[in-house]
Amino acid sequence: MKVFVNTDNKGTLNLRAEPSASAKVLARIPYKTELSIETATGEWSKVTYNGITGYVMNKFLSEENKVTKENLQRIYNSLKSTLKIIEEVLQ
Repeated sequence: MKVFVNTDNKGTLNLRAEPSASAKVLARIPYKTELSIETATGEWSKVTYNGITGYVMNKFLSEENKVTKENLQRIYNSLKSTLKIIEEVLQ
């Protein structure tokens, strides 16, 4: 199955050695990178990225390569917060 990296903040997704949030990070996969799921169990999927096989959390994968309204809202809120900080510094 083909999927895309869809992290909350358009950041990278950790490719881990084992299906655990505390497992060693083998690589960082960029936002919107297309991946093929080899196997999926529970919260984790086994994938290969740049010749490295490891595990990623399913909640950061999507079947569509598109921006969602939810992601746009997060980006907007982040930008709004950043602009407020910049305005305060410039005053």
